[in-house]
Amino acid sequence: MAPMTRSHALIPLPEGRKAHPQQQSREVSWQYPGSDTRSEGELSEEPPSSYDEDAEMSSHADKEEDEFTKRIPGRAVENAEDILHPLRETANRVGREVERFAEVLDGYNPQRATEQDERHDMMIDLIDLYLEIATETVDKLRKVHGYERQKKNGVRWRRKMRGFEISQDDDDEDMDIEDPDEPELPSAERRTTLEDLERWEQEAQTWDLLRRLVHLRFPSPGSSGQSLQQYASINQYSSENDLWEDFLQKDGLALERKTVLQWLKETADESGEDIDVMVQDLQQNADRGDIIAAGWIHTKYAIKGSKMNVAQNASQIEPLITQLDPDAMTRQKRRLQEQDQYFERAIWLGCYEMLRRGKSSAEIREWCMERTEVWRAVSMGGFPDERSEDNVDSGNPESSALWRRMCFTLARKGGGDDYERAVYGILSGDIQSVEPVCRSWDDFVFVNYNALLKNQYDNYLRTALPTRPVSLAALNFESFDAIQFHGDPQTAGRKLIDTLKTNTKTAPETLQPMKMLQGVLIANQFSHFIYQQGLALSQFANANGHSNLIPSKNEKPENEDFTKYITMDDHDSLRVLTHILLVFMGLGLDLGGILRVTEVENVIVAYISFLRLAGKEELIPLYCSQLTGKRKYAILCRNLIDITDNDQRIIQIKLMRELGLDVQEFVSLQARFLLGDFPDEAATYPASGNFKLFDDVAPSVEHPLTARRPRRDFFGGDNDVVSRTDLLLIRSMEWYLLVDGMWSEMFTVGTLLYLRFFKNMHLSAARELAIKARSSEIAMTKTPAILGRSFDFPELINGREEDLTEVLDGSADQKRLLKKHLLAEAKTYRELETLIECLDNLETVSSMAGLLDEDRSPTAQKQWRKALASSYPSMYTTIEPLLKGWLLTCQNEGAEAQLKLLRETYLPETILAYIAVLHIGGTTLTRDFLMECMELSATLAGEDSDVLDVFAKTGRVQELVEAFAFVSKDLLVLTAQKATPGSRGKKLRRKGFTPELWSVKP
Repeated sequence: MAPMTRSHALIPLPEGRKAHPQQQSREVSWQYPGSDTRSEGELSEEPPSSYDEDAEMSSHADKEEDEFTKRIPGRAVENAEDILHPLRETANRVGREVERFAEVLDGYNPQRATEQDERHDMMIDLIDLYLEIATETVDKLRKVHGYERQKKNGVRWRRKMRGFEISQDDDDEDMDIEDPDEPELPSAERRTTLEDLERWEQEAQTWDLLRRLVHLRFPSPGSSGQSLQQYASINQYSSENDLWEDFLQKDGLALERKTVLQWLKETADESGEDIDVMVQDLQQNADRGDIIAAGWIHTKYAIKGSKMNVAQNASQIEPLITQLDPDAMTRQKRRLQEQDQYFERAIWLGCYEMLRRGKSSAEIREWCMERTEVWRAVSMGGFPDERSEDNVDSGNPESSALWRRMCFTLARKGGGDDYERAVYGILSGDIQSVEPVCRSWDDFVFVNYNALLKNQYDNYLRTALPTRPVSLAALNFESFDAIQFHGDPQTAGRKLIDTLKTNTKTAPETLQPMKMLQGVLIANQFSHFIYQQGLALSQFANANGHSNLIPSKNEKPENEDFTKYITMDDHDSLRVLTHILLVFMGLGLDLGGILRVTEVENVIVAYISFLRLAGKEELIPLYCSQLTGKRKYAILCRNLIDITDNDQRIIQIKLMRELGLDVQEFVSLQARFLLGDFPDEAATYPASGNFKLFDDVAPSVEHPLTARRPRRDFFGGDNDVVSRTDLLLIRSMEWYLLVDGMWSEMFTVGTLLYLRFFKNMHLSAARELAIKARSSEIAMTKTPAILGRSFDFPELINGREEDLTEVLDGSADQKRLLKKHLLAEAKTYRELETLIECLDNLETVSSMAGLLDEDRSPTAQKQWRKALASSYPSMYTTIEPLLKGWLLTCQNEGAEAQLKLLRETYLPETILAYIAVLHIGGTTLTRDFLMECMELSATLAGEDSDVLDVFAKTGRVQELVEAFAFVSKDLLVLTAQKATPGSRGKKLRRKGFTPELWSVKP
């Protein structure tokens, strides 16, 4: 994914919707140059992980990800591509939609809204735009997988649903016939599947349901004072349409159920198969060719034949009807000819589907008229709002109520086909007669809500029309009481959704995440569900070890079966749930207050972790800004710590500032969180007594004439890389360099890291810190914001260059004091940096001396001698600060004890190693190194020296004396062997040292 930049291009609004004035002038859209969705963060040295503790963020069942999902701080650097490949594949599959959702959220960020009504309007627009994204995606996928869906919904599937045996035996072959019009798929679209289409359809349906329910449950703040009654008062002359509107206005629960029913109807109509196609196979088995009208032609012929030939009638296995009235089968208890049974079933199936899909009476009448079955259309009148526009005022409530009771009788006691009974069951508000033909979760919800709404309306009519005698007469006929069946009206929706979870027909479907969310929305249980979901994520994240992202919780979800919740590896559903949660947060839904905020926000945190693992690091600040309190910085720190490219880090800092996040607090808390996540668990001081630069062999015993040499590569070999924990700590220092100010805090944190590394002898980590956060670079980076221009430490120490203007206005003294303060704050850090640089130089000299001894060829000897000679000057620079006042003072009084231990542990060993490498140079290159060693002995023996006290306290004075003795002995021997004793070292001659002093005459 290319670096994210800002643009003034607004997210397109749905047709007819105007943007908020506050939004028009604001930069609201993320734009990604290029089409590549892979982040430049992939080029970083480390994978974008959060301490390698992401068992909770990747597939629970994917064995290949186990190495990455465990929290192993001490592990080495791993290949990022190998680790992230599965999730990057997921990111590529979800593709642009992840980024588009983020673009929309950024444009309608609820955190930017200052007024309640503005935030409410933004959330409504947010839902509309998410629905638009889902709908557009569905349209694209249908063009790709439409033919595949047709094959899936083929003859075999329809035969199973209808319960009739189709005569064709070659239906399987029909399934495999290639369509010459099937589109050729572009390579990018071939990655999608039919399952992707079905999932996106369910997502679009979920956003549509949310949109409808939010308008009901969260009215605009300015509309609360409006009168609910917008229609004429009800009287005995009111039309049924007026009664229906009054009923919906007065009963909010009824309006909500009406809304859910309308959503179910439109969903079925939009995603269902064409009705004519559904009934096609049944009509073919009716043995009438292309004729879809003319009624029961086979039965009619059989009746005529039976009147002319009695024997033919006697040969019938089951008696046929003798009349062609619509109710003949029910009245005579007889059957139709087999072909006409298929025809009859096709008609009733079509009528059922049209009712299920909410078709108007005009559409039903037209469909039935094509089949010369007008009487069926007349008998299928629904509620007033389901009628055609030219028939809206027809009928009266008493007749409608009475007809519903007649339909109930037909549904329970009449009808020769399941679909016929289901049609009358829908018209009457029955449940039992419709359930046998229900095939999906949606069908069952539709049946129950249809029954509840019709029952509510009948109850309303009893109170609204108390004086009409017909309404009282209608009560004498039996009807189904859905309200009594479901119990408390306020909890009926929740109980229904819970019941469907245990129904064998719908239980598997209720485990689908989108159906899970739809059920939660219908039952109005989102607050409860999101808390339980957060508990489940907590259990999942901490199942295999402690998670730093999602804290553990003693309370467990009410259902410990993870299949009842959205899991962390279901990234698509996690995206939907996260954005629905953000919508409800923006609308002000009560999610349990401060006591439940952590569990609720676990959902957002889980999605943020997916974005990181999928390489969408530029989106992370946006979602972290939706979190509360310090947690936004905690999650931000832990998810961005592995970005190692400075350009990417600068982009992240810019995004944080645009989102109103405190960058300095982010940088400051990052180091604190890391130190808290990975505390130093060493109770003692491991380096004390264990830090050794020499082998344990005592040379004075085994080789009395040979001096000791420091070990080669005492930092560790090539395979001894910096541990993951230490790398994370070092990276926290690198972020300080990108933020102005924070001078004191950066050096304080850096000092703590050095102390920790030296305490545990993590010399490679200390060297890496010196490389990544060199004190001179810190000074050059941070002094412009503090002093007006860049200063290195020599300039800060010198202090002689003062601006004339500052001298004249009196600010020069103030700046001089500020420089002095800056130097004091950085003193300990610089001294510790000097130690690791000195040790690094010592290792270099020791290693080169070893290589010089190994390869004795003339060419190699010349090469290595030259390299060895060039390595000494830098060592002189780093050893000098250690010889006087090193770590004797400190700004932080709490660190004095540890500094004392560090001084006693490292200083004697380092000086002895320095003497040893000078000895090597003196015997290998020039005697000047031996005389430098003699000068060092004088320095250490001086009255103002503080180093000798350290040797005395640690009991290592004898080692120091022996080391100087070996040097002096070799200096005597070498001086005696030289023909020209004159010294070539100008520096030593200036100090009064000449080889003649060491020339012993016989």
